[in-house]
Amino acid sequence: MRKSMPLNTLRHRYFQLLDGEQAFSITGKLINGFIIILIVLNVTGVILETIPEIGEQYSPYFQILEVFSVLVFTLEYLIRVWISAENPKYGPGIKGKLRYIFSPIALIDLLVILPFYLSFFINIDLRYLRLLRLLRLLKLSHYIRSMDIFIKVVASELASLASAVFAVLVLVVLAACVMFALEHQAQPEAFKSVLDAIWWAVVTMTTVGYGDITPVTAGGKVLAILIMLLGVGTVALPAGMLAARFSEELQDRKSAMTAEVINALEDGELSRNEKSMLARLSNKYGISEEDLNQIIRNKKLELGHQLHCPKCGAHITDKI
Repeated sequence: MRKSMPLNTLRHRYFQLLDGEQAFSITGKLINGFIIILIVLNVTGVILETIPEIGEQYSPYFQILEVFSVLVFTLEYLIRVWISAENPKYGPGIKGKLRYIFSPIALIDLLVILPFYLSFFINIDLRYLRLLRLLRLLKLSHYIRSMDIFIKVVASELASLASAVFAVLVLVVLAACVMFALEHQAQPEAFKSVLDAIWWAVVTMTTVGYGDITPVTAGGKVLAILIMLLGVGTVALPAGMLAARFSEELQDRKSAMTAEVINALEDGELSRNEKSMLARLSNKYGISEEDLNQIIRNKKLELGHQLHCPKCGAHITDKI
């Protein structure tokens, strides 16, 4: 009689399939693709349910999709908690599992399924339930590897972004207070309080300009001009910082990928294992297959004059 697979071995295989090297295999990609499609279907269903005609007519189908999705997401959550012991980031044992459970990505997974089970015991407003179900979009960070670039960029620039946002907030409050002092007597119905003036300052600085509140005094108009000019640069500052850091992060990842390609090309050829390794790294770094192939071609051309076939001595410039 065939022996069952040890739990530790089975756990390791599941870890490799979901978060390890096997995540880029055909089976891993099929699993990821299935979950991604399920997430997209869920979000689409939440949106379509708000249309009265569609929501009423297809309500049973939406309920079936919801129950099926929650069962799949619950199973995925439990498996990820189980295999977290294989991840060096969290470590083995109960402490490792607790570290994973309280990690941001695991908390998102829990929030995705928790409202469904709570609805059996607590009367949850449908509007809030829909809002929580839309959190399933955040689960895509598990499966779209390039999402970690954005997360890493925001995390690394958090202090700078906080400083920029603080500067914007200070400017908004100062502009609102001055505008209130200038416009309150002229149009008390529009600038009833500093809070109304803050609304004006925000929509003016972001160049949205709803036009529901506009200054009528000469001083107010001059201040509005200054705020609009300052807003063009000040509000755009955080976006510029993120864009610059994002570009640097992509360049760093391409440099790391290039170094791996150079190491793999030491003998002038790419074996099947080396190609597979480079493909896994490109997925990890969020580099497209086209970019990877371009890096390999460029490095082959650069190293071609140095690389010779060990058998015949000819230059090696073969394509992939």
